[in-house]
Amino acid sequence: MKNNYIKATLLSSTLLFGSVAQAALVDLSTWESNGQGTWTVQSGNDSVIQTFNGVPGVFFENGNNARGTAISGEITVKTTSDDDFIGFVLGYQNNELHSASADYWLIDWKQNDQTYPGLGSSLDGLSLSHVVDGSAESSFWAHTAGAVNEVARANNLGSTGWVDNTTYSFDIVHTPSLIQVKVDGVVELSVSNIDAGVAEFSDGAYGFYNYSQLNVEYAGITDRVIVQPPIPSVPEPSTLAIFALGFAGLLTRKLTK
Repeated sequence: MKNNYIKATLLSSTLLFGSVAQAALVDLSTWESNGQGTWTVQSGNDSVIQTFNGVPGVFFENGNNARGTAISGEITVKTTSDDDFIGFVLGYQNNELHSASADYWLIDWKQNDQTYPGLGSSLDGLSLSHVVDGSAESSFWAHTAGAVNEVARANNLGSTGWVDNTTYSFDIVHTPSLIQVKVDGVVELSVSNIDAGVAEFSDGAYGFYNYSQLNVEYAGITDRVIVQPPIPSVPEPSTLAIFALGFAGLLTRKLTK
């Protein structure tokens, strides 16, 4: 356990002080949707607006295994109508949204607390959840344990909703051992695989997520590959080294008598 902690600390330091490849604008024109949603790619192909108010939907690049990527851009709810969920998915595979055997990560942000008949209660704020069973809509609404397992709430925005007609910048890092989310340059979520209780964060596409919220724009999307130097191992003391230290101690005691 101690070695795992040290390795996780070294990885976090590597990501903070390491380098990334040059950012490139993402062409959204070939992306696809799962679930419900009306996703309209805008001129330039690096932004999209979702205009449908309904059950959960995602927009993603099918077949893209993007773990080891940093993603940036802006998100804006361009209406004063409704107060529901916006966000992102990470490590997502095609048709996994409502799968009973899902394995992807959900970053969602709700504007207001709300209780809805048949769905339960949802909380305002930004959070990270592990989706392992997406078959019930209520699991996304209430973050039901055993299906949409909430693992962390944001440092500052954990109980603060997004604001209408306000543009937020986002920066997301997704590696096998770290998911980190910045909003307007401030780290809101930084969760290791150890903290999340998994061997590693799943690989797959990143994408955009909407649930019962219309007129949401994701704009200026860029991504870049994280360049990580090898993480040094933490060696265990060898039997020979322990023996040598013990022999040196005995020799020192003999010479000082």
